[in-house]
Amino acid sequence: MKLEHVDPGDKKFRDWMRHYRKEINGEAPPDDWLDQYLGVLFKDQGKTRHIWWAVDQARKVGFAVATLQRGMVDGRSQGMVAEVFIYPEYRREGLGRRLSEAVIEFLRAQGAGEIYAAVVAGNVRGLRFWEACGFQIARYSMVYRPEARQEEEEEEEL
Repeated sequence: MKLEHVDPGDKKFRDWMRHYRKEINGEAPPDDWLDQYLGVLFKDQGKTRHIWWAVDQARKVGFAVATLQRGMVDGRSQGMVAEVFIYPEYRREGLGRRLSEAVIEFLRAQGAGEIYAAVVAGNVRGLRFWEACGFQIARYSMVYRPEARQEEEEEEEL
């Protein structure tokens, strides 16, 4: 599996990011949200963040996003595999595992002592995938979204 950096203006990447976000969230993101997200995503491309095409036998089969940061306590580098996506037509061929191995190899070569993977709540398939790649659940990450709570309360009133 070869990793090739994605160009920030790549329309194919934008289309596949939309597809990926729809798959994990149940609906496609609005265009303005997606444009803003991609702007933030590419801001640190090649510095602390890496966005790659997954290339197998000269064909783009998916993509990955990873970050590399210094740990706050011990100063050691920590890697984070933030997003991994294999196009549906290439799934069940072992390409996801090969992509994750390539990303992990890159992060380790950059000095990452620990590598984390992010999985959206409810994504059991993603959780099982990372466990099969040798990852363990180390912590739960919670998010506070006051606007989501307000929407829930409004629905309960109806």
